[in-house]
Amino acid sequence: MNRLVALALLLGGCAVPLSQTPPAGMSAAVTAPEIRVGDTWSYGVRDGYTGLERTNVRYQVTEIGADRVRVAVSGEPGDGIQVYDRGWNWLKRPATNLQTFEYSPAYPALAFPLAPGKRWRAQVTARDPVDGRRFQVWIDGTVLGWERVKVPAGEFDALKIQRIVFLNYWEYAVRDRSEILEYEWYAPAVKQAVRREAQSQHLSYRYGQTDYPRFQYAGDMSDDGGPRYIRDDWLIYELMSYSAR
Repeated sequence: MNRLVALALLLGGCAVPLSQTPPAGMSAAVTAPEIRVGDTWSYGVRDGYTGLERTNVRYQVTEIGADRVRVAVSGEPGDGIQVYDRGWNWLKRPATNLQTFEYSPAYPALAFPLAPGKRWRAQVTARDPVDGRRFQVWIDGTVLGWERVKVPAGEFDALKIQRIVFLNYWEYAVRDRSEILEYEWYAPAVKQAVRREAQSQHLSYRYGQTDYPRFQYAGDMSDDGGPRYIRDDWLIYELMSYSAR
C-alpha cells in the first residue's frame, strides 16, 4: 500500500462519502474570498494522537496588496509574519512540521473556484530564508465534498479539501524528504478554514542511534539501521473565534 494512502486512511478512516451538492443558498462553485485588513481568526490546537491541547494560534490580516496578503501570527513557529496571495495560497509560511519557507510560485493550498471533485496538481520551489537553499515541493489537491462541521466557534457548512504533499527538504545525516497529508475544511461564511488537520512523516537516518521510530511501514524496514520513515506531529486546528467582515 502507498505510504500516503495508508496515512490518509489513518487520519480519515473509512468515512461516509461527502455531499457533492452545495447546501441550500450556497453557490455550486466557491470563489476566492474578499479579504480585508483587520480580519482575524483564532484557533485552538490539539495533538491528534493524545487529544491534549497544545497551543492557541491567532491570525490577523495587517496589509493587502495587489497580489499578496500579509498576516500577523502568534502561536506558530516563525517570525510572526506569514504571506499569502489573494486566494490564501502560501508565499511565506511554515511547512507542516517544519520551519518557514518561501514559495515560488505560490503553494496552491486552495485552488479557487472550489467545487466537489475538483483536483489540482502543482510543483513549486521552496526556499529556506535562513540559508537560501531551494528544493522542490509537489502538491496533489482534491475537494472531497461538503460537510457540516461543528467547532468551538459554531457550526459551518464547509468544503473538505485534501492535499498530499512531497516536500524534498533534507538535513545531512538527519532527515530526508517529508511526505505530508493535509486536510482543510474551508467555510465560505468565515473566509477561512474552520478546521485543519496536518500530519507528516520523514525519512530518518538516525534510527538506532538517537531517534525512536514512532511509526514505520514494513516496506521501509531494514536490518542494518538504514533510513526509515518516522512519523511527525499530528496537529488539529479548530476555530475558536473570528472577525471577518
